Amino acid sequence: MSEEEEFDELLRVKPDVLQTLLLFKMYKTLKRIESKQSSFATYMGPMTRMFKRELQYQYVIIPAGQHRRVWYMKNPQPELLVGVITQVANDWFPNTFLEWFVDYYPKRVQYVIGQIDHPKEYERGIPFNDEVEWVAWNNDSTAHTFGVLCDGFFISKNVFNKIVRENEQEHSSTFR
Repeated sequence: MSEEEEFDELLRVKPDVLQTLLLFKMYKTLKRIESKQSSFATYMGPMTRMFKRELQYQYVIIPAGQHRRVWYMKNPQPELLVGVITQVANDWFPNTFLEWFVDYYPKRVQYVIGQIDHPKEYERGIPFNDEVEWVAWNNDSTAHTFGVLCDGFFISKNVFNKIVRENEQEHSSTFR
């Protein structure tokens, strides 16, 4: 059975089963990619997050009145892979804010999205092609330690685009 036929067969399954099967398929694809390049992903089992553990949580002490990069990740192969963020958490303090850049588009964050030990889950994921960056601005009179947790995985651009097209077709057919 070809990959396309296998994928079409997967789409005829219940959504929760489909999600599990797609995650396993992504795992197999990423495992194949890993064998061709040095690992940008850590494999803890078929259904786990795949950003390297040391990249998931990053922190920095920022003196009063300064700003610094807190968290950063670059897509190792933007021509082949799409990153998908599935969990986010951050520290925040009064008189401070963070800027969250996803592919250079900023979002100003003046609140806690999720606790570091209990991050917010993004079920559908937040895709990115190039890079993700968090910058913290400390306008307070004391230094603060800012931490950001960002977790997710990389997926083949072809597989990602196929999933997106299928979802668009599925949703457009329900509104006809």
